[in-house]
Amino acid sequence: MYRTTPLILLSLVLTLGCQPADHPVDTPDPVASGTAQISVEVESDDPSVLKRPFTAEEIRDEWIVGLRLLMRRSSPEGEVVERWTVVSADTEGVDIEFVTLDGDGQVSTDPDVRRSSWIELRDHASFPAATSTREWSSRSTALGSFEGWLYHVPDEKTGTVSEFFFVPEFPGAPVRMRILNGEEIVFELEQTARLRPNAG
Repeated sequence: MYRTTPLILLSLVLTLGCQPADHPVDTPDPVASGTAQISVEVESDDPSVLKRPFTAEEIRDEWIVGLRLLMRRSSPEGEVVERWTVVSADTEGVDIEFVTLDGDGQVSTDPDVRRSSWIELRDHASFPAATSTREWSSRSTALGSFEGWLYHVPDEKTGTVSEFFFVPEFPGAPVRMRILNGEEIVFELEQTARLRPNAG
């Protein structure tokens, strides 16, 4: 399960997706109000899912060739650092190279290149409106402190809840994703570094 989780998130990608710079105008400012704001917005093309954090176009504009993420994956089995690199992209989709890094930051696995369409990456962040929630919230992460969309997605079969935190400035993969069993974090995937080459 843990080996496929990053790819599922990547659409979400992420991703790895809404407005890239500002939170929606119908959402009160959590800083001014002092509380996180719950949103019940659903997608206009599919009311069975909550409004996604990004459009396919926003992800496409961000995930240009050379974009590189370092992702720290933590589970009861240990901690692994993965590097995701966009190696090619076109109007239809993107090719992303995945490698694992050792403790010295050196590549320790053969490159694994996988292709996804922009729509697939957007749709990875399709969470059921009937059971999930979305709120505008502030979070401290390995990349810094940000405001963004926090999704809570329960899994009735396992009794766990997955949290996905998306930052408007970083279309695609969540900045942090966690699976909680009660108060215990049983899985975490977090961006620890992000390098985006100059598009010009």
